[in-house]
Amino acid sequence: MNSTQRMSSLLLIALVACGCRSKASFDQPLPPDGAFPREDPSPAEAARFAAAARYSAGAEGLSLLVLRKNRLLFEDYSNGNRPETPHHIFSGTKSFAGVMVLAALADGLLTLDELVADTLPEMRGDAFKEQITVRHLLDFTSGWERAYRLTWDAIHVPQRVEDKYATTLELEVEWPPGSRYRYGNSHLMVLGRFLQKKLGRDPLEFLKERITDRLGIRFAGWLRDPAGNPMLPFGAWLTAYEWAKFGVFLLQQGVWEGEALLPPEFLAGCFQGSEAMPAYGLTFWLNQNVPKSLRPGLIPQLRGPAKRGRVLLPGGPPDLFVAAGHNGNRCYVIPSHDLVIVRLGTRERGFSDERLLRLVLGMKDH
Repeated sequence: MNSTQRMSSLLLIALVACGCRSKASFDQPLPPDGAFPREDPSPAEAARFAAAARYSAGAEGLSLLVLRKNRLLFEDYSNGNRPETPHHIFSGTKSFAGVMVLAALADGLLTLDELVADTLPEMRGDAFKEQITVRHLLDFTSGWERAYRLTWDAIHVPQRVEDKYATTLELEVEWPPGSRYRYGNSHLMVLGRFLQKKLGRDPLEFLKERITDRLGIRFAGWLRDPAGNPMLPFGAWLTAYEWAKFGVFLLQQGVWEGEALLPPEFLAGCFQGSEAMPAYGLTFWLNQNVPKSLRPGLIPQLRGPAKRGRVLLPGGPPDLFVAAGHNGNRCYVIPSHDLVIVRLGTRERGFSDERLLRLVLGMKDH
């Protein structure tokens, strides 16, 4: 850990200890709009889903939805949550950024392997920054230094850092792009500035116009910094029902109500890991094996299962992928089972992806 990282960590600890600033929140109710027809599960499925809901609630879960294709099989709300209450999905937001880039790719506005420095002149003159591509930013192999203090600052009011994109661009790139994986938010902060310049507009306006408005997804809000930059790594607030629309869209390979919004082959690229991290695609976690040498790069929630096989669900479907956020917020998609599973929560400790998925799928414990 270098001096900048130590300073960021100490600042984060100080802010946590202080507790003197309130968190930003969005409380606009979003009642379910009837987008999903209902289908009764089989008795065996109903028992499995109910067991999964009890487990989720015991780990301070708020919502659990299970859909087969576009039909709602099961929904449960616990610990005082209601269907219309939006919640912060934290890093579950990252996957919206990945799909946003795919939409721009489909429209011929960018390529995954173009150099970001060709659009952002502030990156020129640095040997490592000049090598970074859009793909490196999406698969988290850019080598960009972490900035925990920016994340903490962004979820509180008032914020102290005016322009978080500009501040991130000033951080170091610590190793050759593509050579190592590191989970963090800096990659997508840089992506945000790149998209502003490349698209000539607010990235969220493009995302809404191109994808989420057409899916009928309603956001209660999205965190921005004082300069107006949307926090692409962790900004979204929505309900489980609204997030499920995104999952169904992914399950249907980019098709919504008979219209192909994204080419299936583009989406397929999201679910292929890199050599530096086989279990992470373009903003999605994948149910893949990870060599021992790369396990330290996994987020803490996945390090245990990684010792026994695929990182999300050992022995489970290799096509399983997930948009994952802090506090156990998850949007799982399992194409081989035609399932979308959405879970909202308020605590990370005590929650296990493996345990929840085994209960939903009826798999025996290892």
